[in-house]
Amino acid sequence: MSLGVERQSINSKKMNKNNLQIGKILTSSQAIIFIGLVILVVVFSYLSPYFLTFSNFMNIIRQMAMIAIVAFGMTYVIIAGEIDLSVGSIIGITGMFAAITIQQGMNPILVICLSLALGALIGLFNGLMVVKVRVTAFLATLVTMSVLRGLSLASSPGSAPITINSTTYVDLTTMNIGPIPIVLIYLAAILIMAHFTLNRTVFGRHIYATGGGPIAASLAGVNVGKVKVMVFVICGFLSAFSGVVLSGRLSAGLPDSGTGWELDAIAAVVLGGTKFSGGQGTVLGTIGGALIIGVLSNGLTLLGMTYAYQLMIKGAIIGLAVILDIWVRREEA
Repeated sequence: MSLGVERQSINSKKMNKNNLQIGKILTSSQAIIFIGLVILVVVFSYLSPYFLTFSNFMNIIRQMAMIAIVAFGMTYVIIAGEIDLSVGSIIGITGMFAAITIQQGMNPILVICLSLALGALIGLFNGLMVVKVRVTAFLATLVTMSVLRGLSLASSPGSAPITINSTTYVDLTTMNIGPIPIVLIYLAAILIMAHFTLNRTVFGRHIYATGGGPIAASLAGVNVGKVKVMVFVICGFLSAFSGVVLSGRLSAGLPDSGTGWELDAIAAVVLGGTKFSGGQGTVLGTIGGALIIGVLSNGLTLLGMTYAYQLMIKGAIIGLAVILDIWVRREEA
């Protein structure tokens, strides 16, 4: 009798353990991303005959790559417990800077280097405002966002686009190597470096420690201020990189380019499973989130949905992702 009860108890424990494992699989960020992506592809394929075409697929890849590069920088910032709202404006100002300097005859390679340096400097400014002046990241980067967008609009008469007439510049940002777009190669290289830095270096561990608990990290010997400044510099640099690629793809600097990209980057990061309060996250998850945002933006555009409605939908997705993230972590606890 006791032996039968004992067997039932063991079987019950096994079933509970299996149910818990299945629950974790079904509620994991990776599974949610995959399921969401499949649903989006099926829905848009049904609603638009142009969605499942090779040319549209390449458009999604190129757009997703630029969003993902920005989102990698945003991942670093959010893991460290901060936020950067200026990424879209950095894209705009670097694109305009590149277009203006190329029109003045500057070497396109030098232009690219200076554009990337400009993005890093803007990130440095954001970081110093947060760490030294002690302004909250939200307010500091909101100010930067507004000022940079104003500079972009004021840099061209009538806020008109400025044509980039350098084939070298355009080729370096839009060419294919075989069948592979060069932006996809840039994306892969940055992904590998970003993933390695977060998971295999002391600096990466310090980023997680800073976001998980800055006071505890500081007591453990982590230079929290330096870490926060560095993640803003990285975010500014990667935003400028996307600005260069976007301006090359458009063959022009547009004053309003990058508008709303901060929302796309944050959505990609949160959808990818990064904890919004900091301390947890991966760039591998972020690229999955960026793919969802790329597919969503492309599909809604094909359906003729206006930008205003797209913003509302993306905002709702961010809200749902945050709520789901909180629920998942409570279940795992």
